[in-house]
Amino acid sequence: IYDCKFCINRITSDVKRAKFSPQEVVWLTLQFYRRNYIEGLFLSSGIFESIDRTMEDLVEVARSLRQDHKFGGYIHLKVVPGASPEMIAKAGRWADRVSANIELPTQPDLDQLAPAKTLASAHKSMGQIKAEVERSKDEKHLKAAPYAPAGQSTQMIVGATPASDADILGQSQ
Repeated sequence: IYDCKFCINRITSDVKRAKFSPQEVVWLTLQFYRRNYIEGLFLSSGIFESIDRTMEDLVEVARSLRQDHKFGGYIHLKVVPGASPEMIAKAGRWADRVSANIELPTQPDLDQLAPAKTLASAHKSMGQIKAEVERSKDEKHLKAAPYAPAGQSTQMIVGATPASDADILGQSQ
């Protein structure tokens, strides 16, 4: 549903799209894992219908792999900035690492190349992830499952806009 100029699956792109169900992604992951083709899974998605609807499917893949199939491989789940706190909390429950993309160094860059996205939304989601990681560390003595035990990360596209090195380094802070 987004029109990010850097994404082949943007709404204005004239390409055929495919969407796997959570069950199909689970099945494919297990088939590759059992054949030793992969050691883990990087879960990410374009946004369809809504942010939380997309997050529900991503979280369901991770949950099913861990809970239903006892998957021991690595899972990195991309949280969609703007996801509800409930979806963010669920994401890290099943994934080793979670992340939310900053995408670009400045808000004007986002306005130009990813008009539906905001730095504020990315920062808020990253803050929620950080809070969940810290809460999990505080509750370690309760023997609760750790939240995203491998931590969190982000990514930023560099060079697509005239943003300065200072803009990029400032945003990375």
